[in-house]
Amino acid sequence: MREKINYKATATYSFGGLGYSLCNILVMSYLSFFYTDIFGISPMAVAGLMLASRVVDAVTDPIMGLLSDHTRTRFGKYRPWIIFVAPIQGIVLFLLFTAPDLSATMKVVYAYIIYILYSVTLTMINIPYCALLPSMSKNYYHRTVIIAWKSVMTQTGRFIITVLALPLVEIFGGGKQGWSIYGAIIGIIFTISYWVVAWGAKPYDTVETDQSETKQTEKRSIRKDLFTVIKVKPFIILICSYGVLAICNTIYNSANMYYFKYVLGREDLVPTVSAAIMAAGLLSILVTPLLVKKFDKKAVYIGASALGVISLAIMWFTPTPSIGMVFLMLSVFGLFYNIPDSLGWSMLPDCVDYAKWKYGLDGNGLITSIFLFTIKVGMALGGFFPSFLLGTVGFVANQQQPEAVLNMITFLRFGLPAITLLLVIVITCFYEITRKRYKEMQDNYEKEKSM
Repeated sequence: MREKINYKATATYSFGGLGYSLCNILVMSYLSFFYTDIFGISPMAVAGLMLASRVVDAVTDPIMGLLSDHTRTRFGKYRPWIIFVAPIQGIVLFLLFTAPDLSATMKVVYAYIIYILYSVTLTMINIPYCALLPSMSKNYYHRTVIIAWKSVMTQTGRFIITVLALPLVEIFGGGKQGWSIYGAIIGIIFTISYWVVAWGAKPYDTVETDQSETKQTEKRSIRKDLFTVIKVKPFIILICSYGVLAICNTIYNSANMYYFKYVLGREDLVPTVSAAIMAAGLLSILVTPLLVKKFDKKAVYIGASALGVISLAIMWFTPTPSIGMVFLMLSVFGLFYNIPDSLGWSMLPDCVDYAKWKYGLDGNGLITSIFLFTIKVGMALGGFFPSFLLGTVGFVANQQQPEAVLNMITFLRFGLPAITLLLVIVITCFYEITRKRYKEMQDNYEKEKSM
């Protein structure tokens, strides 16, 4: 099947990568630090918060997936959610990094309410956004191109957060005030980004007019769809792999500020090092489509992960690295990690098509919701481990740390991410959708439709 790439649609869809990256990287990189060092919440309370929000997600994610699949409006199935929820999420991002003067107990209550609200609104906008992707293209390679464009915008968002966050926070007054203003700006950019997506996706977000298909959709039950999804082996493998990858990424990012502030004593290097990692990440985005043109997504996914493990292991076993080595190895990791991180999103619509071909499941929203829930679980566990483990070794914010704490921070920054990334490789070995298999699947599906 030959299909021309619609670059306008690809470009507008990529803005969702910017919006999601802004909130995701902001939360992963700075929320734990903001809560402990700025808002004054204990690490254990933060750890509990990360897990509590996932309990809510366990309920809301599949519900949202099914709701989006069953939405029927003149604006489409998925776009209405994006249009109306985007500004709400923008406001919540502002509140997330606002630190009102409250008692110790009420600070925890405030943090729990706002963070859970953040999780729910992110679910309401991101599941419909991701569910659009299978409709954007049915081509194995073109999907990687779309994700590559999205990844460029993701890196742009990462730059805005990791490179510009600390300098801008200081420009805006530092401390509580600086973070609050910065959160408001991120919320505005987030809202505009998803409105651009909704505008560009209009031709692809259509509601079926076929009455028989509509009746069949209405008869689907939640239980039946869930049991069907469990049977989709490639998807189960993908969510296990990508969920562990999310754990790796979140641990790595959550420990970043602690590593530079307490281990290296060079908090000022964070923007510069982040810029170097961004540059490496952009290079990986350019390389990924070229690699997928020559090799299967699975092979590229595993190979890049293996090289990422090596870079992490080198840093883990180097107790006192030079600044040059820090720059080099973190850039190397940024280069290789971004490849499986983006490829997972390209493999997801392949699994959606597999489910439709093999089991007749037309459930973009449901499958996407489970995928995103898995990522959130991974992020929650990734956010839990640093806070919990730092608490067990006696971490106290804004003080000189004992050796046990410094060793733990180094382990969290490099050792634990390396271990989880190894697990990613093992799991992905069982993934079975190759380019050849996907073509056979498409051909069989077209034959069955024509019969």
